[in-house]
Amino acid sequence: MNSPYPRWTDPVRVHLQSGLTREFSCIYDALDFLENEWPIRDGALYERAIRQCREALARSLPAPIAREAFAFACLEAGMPVAGDRRNRQRPGSARSPLPQIDGRIAAVTRMAHALAGA
Repeated sequence: MNSPYPRWTDPVRVHLQSGLTREFSCIYDALDFLENEWPIRDGALYERAIRQCREALARSLPAPIAREAFAFACLEAGMPVAGDRRNRQRPGSARSPLPQIDGRIAAVTRMAHALAGA
């Protein structure tokens, strides 16, 4: 089934507090989760993820930036993210662990680390 919503090429797999793992590959599904099922309705990274997912749905922000914001919000809420591409570099690969999209992903990632106290 083709979704009219922007999708991530690399899904975000979240370990929920219930012990289950849930996979998000569509920005709309991530936003729905943030707005309707989120365990903690506060936090700087939570607010940023909602805003950036909405912007990505409006196509005013690249989808990978919203993906990173969602992943960091999950970490902020105590839900580990499995299969994060930052942890999957191939040995001997010179490839950057994060794609560069107008240089904004690196800036967003640095900000999220700072806000999360990493």
